Amino acid sequence: MATSENGQTIDSDLPSWLDKVTLNKAIEQQIGEFKKLTKFTIENDTKQGENYSSLIIRIKADAEMEDGTTKSATFFLKAHHVNEMMSSILERLRLFPKEEELYHKILPKFEKLYAEAGKTVQFAPKAYTFDRDHGMEYVLLEDLQAKQFKNANRLEGLDMDHMKEVLKKIAEFHAASACYVEHYGTFGEDFTVGIFNTKNKDLLKEFNASGAFLNQLKKWKNCQQYYEKLMNSDEYLVDRLLEDQRVDNRQFNVLNHGDLWTNNIMFQYDAFGKIKQTLFVDFQVAKYGSPANDLFYVILSSAKKDIKTAQFDYMVRFYYDNLVENLKLLQYHRPLPKLTAIHAALLRNGLAAYMVASKVLPIVMLEKTSDAKLENYLIDESKLKADMYGNHKYCQAMMELLPWLDNRGLLDWK
Repeated sequence: MATSENGQTIDSDLPSWLDKVTLNKAIEQQIGEFKKLTKFTIENDTKQGENYSSLIIRIKADAEMEDGTTKSATFFLKAHHVNEMMSSILERLRLFPKEEELYHKILPKFEKLYAEAGKTVQFAPKAYTFDRDHGMEYVLLEDLQAKQFKNANRLEGLDMDHMKEVLKKIAEFHAASACYVEHYGTFGEDFTVGIFNTKNKDLLKEFNASGAFLNQLKKWKNCQQYYEKLMNSDEYLVDRLLEDQRVDNRQFNVLNHGDLWTNNIMFQYDAFGKIKQTLFVDFQVAKYGSPANDLFYVILSSAKKDIKTAQFDYMVRFYYDNLVENLKLLQYHRPLPKLTAIHAALLRNGLAAYMVASKVLPIVMLEKTSDAKLENYLIDESKLKADMYGNHKYCQAMMELLPWLDNRGLLDWK
């Protein structure tokens, strides 16, 4: 810890520009007018083994109020890594400007659509800004932990009660995004194309290389047929990914969260352990396109093992019923999507299912280790990939998931 010129206490391993930060307006928005700040602490909260692609910082401000009492304001700050390579990748992919636009401009309009229809909906933590622009990309949010929000256990997965709450929220989010297009026009290129740009092809090939997965797949019992089907997939995977992620305006499209797994879903519980509220965080890869993307992502990455495939169709139906209900509430003017269209979208987007099973699920199931950080993955991926794909629990999960994917034709995306 070190103390800055402003009297702030700041971790020494954090960016130096943070010692110039002030956020009196944000503090006032959170706790009301105050007399003076008595303590201001900035701490690195980037957890080992939780695969964060950004620097995670917690800020706490203690303030003396006009009546002499003390109140605390807490914030959750996402900023660029001190690591230059990670920072340059984030800049190239425009992840921070995109997330900032979503928190400050798009989500408020989603919530306004519901408010005008008589329904109160919140999708994410409240967003704030610093008092002055320091020329740095960042996202400043309310600290949901201060309101007793927390993540479910990613290694255990979400039971049906949790999945239903998540699917309700996804349905609300997707419905609002479809109606947003009717009210405000299409989303910008950051959302319609995003990271799936041909200029990012080399980076996408690096991120999505399948060698380590395929090396394990060919060793797994009774998996030779899947290996033979996928063995040359690196030759065409990214081209197919770029093709699949093009927006098809003939289909029903929504804004997908894009990274919807347990660590990006926050739950608040009542005194009896019942879920009171569900919010989403981390919208850096939000993408306009087929709702199949979010459905495959959250169900295959985060639903408990005993419901992941056995109750897949039920969960899709549950999502669909809530989607239609919200589209009607928001007075969506186009023809309502049919359940058959949602299932057809799922079948067309088999690559999305494979990507979750082979790239996301092994990270979700990885026990916490000091190596399980994205920057280490980019610098020296060999040990992390060996841990990911050599994980016995992941192997067992894939023994059930691969036949399910193959029987639905979801591996036939060449």
